[in-house]
Amino acid sequence: MKVLVLGATGYVGSRLLTLLRESGWTGAVGASSRARGEGLVRVDVRDGAALAEALRGMDAVVNCVAGDATSIAQGAELLAQAAAAANCPRIVHLSTMSVYGAREGVVDEHAEPGPLLGWYDRAKREAERSLLGYTAQGGMLVMLRPGCVWGAGSELWVARVGRWLRSGRLGDLGEGGDGWSNLVHVDDVCVAILRALQLPLAQGASCTYNLASPDSPRWNEYFMDLARAIEATPVRRLGSRRTSLDAHVAGPVLHVARKLLKRAGRLGRAIPEPITPGLLGLWQRHLHLDARAATRDLMLDWTPYPVALSEAAAWFVRQESLERVKAHASLIPG
Repeated sequence: MKVLVLGATGYVGSRLLTLLRESGWTGAVGASSRARGEGLVRVDVRDGAALAEALRGMDAVVNCVAGDATSIAQGAELLAQAAAAANCPRIVHLSTMSVYGAREGVVDEHAEPGPLLGWYDRAKREAERSLLGYTAQGGMLVMLRPGCVWGAGSELWVARVGRWLRSGRLGDLGEGGDGWSNLVHVDDVCVAILRALQLPLAQGASCTYNLASPDSPRWNEYFMDLARAIEATPVRRLGSRRTSLDAHVAGPVLHVARKLLKRAGRLGRAIPEPITPGLLGLWQRHLHLDARAATRDLMLDWTPYPVALSEAAAWFVRQESLERVKAHASLIPG
């Protein structure tokens, strides 16, 4: 089977491409707008003609594209058109639990979404609608809605959380951290994609699966566990006023400062990452993904939480050590 992986330089896409090649998928090709290296092609998902050309002769395409609203929403619309034009029979689309918006409670794939929370869930909903149009032309579609994808190498849910814990900006949030994390290991997401590529489907059929480890904890439990694993202790108890000030007052200032330094090519670790209001909402939202359908249909054996935690913490500590070595080397006169 010849498979094109869009977003192949991202966290999930790069890991998926490695697993495809290790599993003997002879036709695995990675594509990204920032592609560099052997086996990668440069494709901008906002360019429909380039997409159609990259899809010619492919048996399936996996859409792991992240980025801004245009790349997500318009990219999916153009992908649906390009796949139909190139006669590519199957799309596996990496969506997100964010399509459920502000909904709470135990949520399966048939649940109606709640109110929108921002540009990201709006773009992801638009992407899903566009890709469902592809099935009207006979294409086969599998949509995966993962929770928070983590593991070794995760900048979002391991590295920055670890840094916030280390600096005392994150800890036990009380009621503000009682939401479900819906953590899912990156390898479990990739295995789900591999199984989705092989899932028996009729022409014009689509199916959707939530992805979250059954033993994923509440956010407070995760923060405490990661803090102990990386020895960022004692863990602080932070009130809602403090975290709200961090997100609503310090957050915008840090965001602007980091943006300016990034443009100047001097970002580094000089300015800490902002904690956003959206993250505060996520950490307290009682949304619990029901992933039993994926367990059954995709035959998933989820990575146990303690195993994933140990791997993630070990990676974080190694990265800290490397950063210290680099910082020390930069101080040595040449």
